[in-house]
Amino acid sequence: MTRKHTPGDTPTAAGSRALNSRTGVLWHKSAPTAVRKKSVAGELDAAWSAWQEHLATRKHPVDVVGLMPGESRAMGWALPVSLATPPQPDWLAQAVTASAPDVALEKSLLEWLAEAAGNSASVQHAHELLACSQAMPSLGQVLSAEVWWTLLDHLLATIHETETLDLTSAFCNGEPLAHQLVAGELALTLAYLLPEVAACHELKSTATKALSRGVADLLDGEGLPHARNFSLVRPLLACWTRCLLIGDAMDAKVLTRTARQQYEWLVRQSFRLTRPDGTQVFSEDATATLPSLFIETALDLGGDEGDRTIAEQLFSTNKKAKGKSSKAKHGLADLPEAAINAEWAAAAVLRRDWSRTGQRLTVAYPDQVVMMELSCGRDVVFSGPWQLELSLDGELVPPETEWEQVCWVSDEDVDYLELEMSFVGGIRVQRQMVLAHEDRFLLLADAVLGSRSGKLEYRSGLPLWPGVDFTGDEQSREGVLVGSKRRGLVMPLALPEWRADKSSGELALRDGVLQLRQSHEGHHLYAPLFIDLDRHRFSKRLTWRQLTVAEQLQIVSPEVAAGYRVAVGNEQWLIYRSLAHKANRTLLGHNLATEALIARFDKAGEIEPLMEVE
Repeated sequence: MTRKHTPGDTPTAAGSRALNSRTGVLWHKSAPTAVRKKSVAGELDAAWSAWQEHLATRKHPVDVVGLMPGESRAMGWALPVSLATPPQPDWLAQAVTASAPDVALEKSLLEWLAEAAGNSASVQHAHELLACSQAMPSLGQVLSAEVWWTLLDHLLATIHETETLDLTSAFCNGEPLAHQLVAGELALTLAYLLPEVAACHELKSTATKALSRGVADLLDGEGLPHARNFSLVRPLLACWTRCLLIGDAMDAKVLTRTARQQYEWLVRQSFRLTRPDGTQVFSEDATATLPSLFIETALDLGGDEGDRTIAEQLFSTNKKAKGKSSKAKHGLADLPEAAINAEWAAAAVLRRDWSRTGQRLTVAYPDQVVMMELSCGRDVVFSGPWQLELSLDGELVPPETEWEQVCWVSDEDVDYLELEMSFVGGIRVQRQMVLAHEDRFLLLADAVLGSRSGKLEYRSGLPLWPGVDFTGDEQSREGVLVGSKRRGLVMPLALPEWRADKSSGELALRDGVLQLRQSHEGHHLYAPLFIDLDRHRFSKRLTWRQLTVAEQLQIVSPEVAAGYRVAVGNEQWLIYRSLAHKANRTLLGHNLATEALIARFDKAGEIEPLMEVE
């Protein structure tokens, strides 16, 4: 998307104005009669004076900022991290104090236009354009006709060059947001503020098409954007919320019925992707919380009673009011499912309920990266890429496909997500994530499945959140994740429990990353991490053991199938994973013909399956 001219080198609005003044095409029929007559007569100076008088005295439409809750603060809703405040050109700040056309002001404006020429409409420039568009009526009093029309020409040209952008191939660098800010919000703002100008009047249709197309192309049908665009969830919601407010003032539907339904879903999805402190998952900005006016406006435009209860749970600071309102209006048990799996979006959220401090694991797997964020209580425990490095016989093995989902289970017992990616040399990695609801543990495991025997070396890493530490036990290989409180007991199940026992692996903190290393001579390798999330069990005795798995009365190697028993206090669990061919095997006297099993032991010592993959 490139500019096709600069403000000074070709006839812009001024040239077309001279031509259109003879036909009246420049002005819409809603323009004042004096303005249209003077234009048709070729009396351009008189037409401009009449236009200035009209802008100075008209009562409608009101300023855009006057439509927004909190007025000008609405432009700062959910700004991208790179923008501390809503940007505006330096010359626009000068224009606020001007009372008449000023040569220095116009020079600064034209220099700004020249600098913008030839560049893509970045998110920052889009916000600058929005600031200009909102000021266009008042700028009519402090700019000459030539410069005012030149500025408007730049706004119009940028809109028309932006509206054709292919959003389906523009997942990176904020281009989808820039498209919606320019082709959608900027176009709608000009259509609202300058309906008397024919080209601006026509922008209502342009904006409606661009906004509805943006919603359709960027969301998955249930209001969730692709994982590559998670950073745009709140900025897009802010843009579309402002546009709906402008549309209401114009008595116009700026989103199609389907797009409006997607917007309503997005309101809920934005809550689903909110941390206990109000910031968004995977965000590094600890101050980027949602203003209460933004939340309330979005709920008014696209929320239901359930969404309001969710918002109270997530954002209310009044515990008594929150609890009373939630129980009286809409019980937590009646709320929509808190967990979600979105294969198109390459994302999932594993969580038991909508409580603010409950455990949740957010997973995003665009391309060849698995991003994970675990929240417990009011702490983010780890956030970032779940690192993975494989080598075979001393040589690094790179991936050759993207991660794809192969299994999803969500019920009252667990949320379970399994992904798979292929590596060079016929190696596959199947990545398991299990969040147990009542049992309150998280299992993270990689099954490395090779096509030939060799020395497999495996390394994974979880980036801990700033302020979170991992303290390993001196005698055994478990460790504690500590934030504001102790948040998790980590057990590397494939490693011997005691440090005195020989091991070919290690669990340790390295430069803020909790790393698990394992190696094995053979075809396959299983690397599970069991993380106990129940703080009431942290002081109780724990242990784990690798179990013997048999097939046809013969003990099989750990690379054929692996089984583990975990005990914390009086509670015990069984973890089983088949790595080779599917077969009937025995484990602790139980016959298994499944690929994976996660189970608890009841008081009688019997197995109660929590999750089973056949």
